[in-house]
Amino acid sequence: MDPAHESDLHPINTSTLAEQASAVLREWIASGELHGGDRLVESKIADRMQISRGPLREALKHLQAEGLVREEPRRGTFVAELTPEDVRDLYDLRGSLEAQAARSVIEDGNTVALAALEKTLFAIGDAERSNDRNALARADYAFHETLCRVSGNSRLLEVFVRHATEMRVLLRLDDYWYFPPEGEMAEHGELIEAIRSGDPEVAGNAFREHAAWARQRILESWPPESPPQPPR
Repeated sequence: MDPAHESDLHPINTSTLAEQASAVLREWIASGELHGGDRLVESKIADRMQISRGPLREALKHLQAEGLVREEPRRGTFVAELTPEDVRDLYDLRGSLEAQAARSVIEDGNTVALAALEKTLFAIGDAERSNDRNALARADYAFHETLCRVSGNSRLLEVFVRHATEMRVLLRLDDYWYFPPEGEMAEHGELIEAIRSGDPEVAGNAFREHAAWARQRILESWPPESPPQPPR
């Protein structure tokens, strides 16, 4: 871990320390502060969070159950590394979930959903103009999570959020390496227009193709030679 980030972190002092520690570790993984293969040293992490090792160990068990970290006998605990199979599986899952979410929005005639999506589109545009790739990755994820959230299908959203950290890792890689920043707002705008068409088939296909194209971009250059570092 990069000690340069230590001064940017705040102590955790709530009653649900393990849950809070889990959330912090997920954010470090999703944002790129921790990369696949990084060793997680309990003493250093506990010091940074200003908590004891007990809650931290519980948090690491949670993340291990989620597949985000792995424990190697006599070596320690490491951030799990995504494989090409993970990339294919996650983008196939995204395509299916978002296609169904888009269909649901149309079939329900949910105009509030479109307004929520447009709000996230503005955030993508702001990130583009500022050329802030971390902000772009966050806004990109917010767009897709919002679609699932406004679909009205709680189980669909639950599945999407369950894989949120891994999806954010892949979106960050995609936004850093494979897509000109000036194209993000236009592409996501086209997805909104597909919903506006009122045709569930058109909208579903648009989201499936969006996910498939992103999957292809990443797999064509896998593995990344040098993971992008978040700005300090």
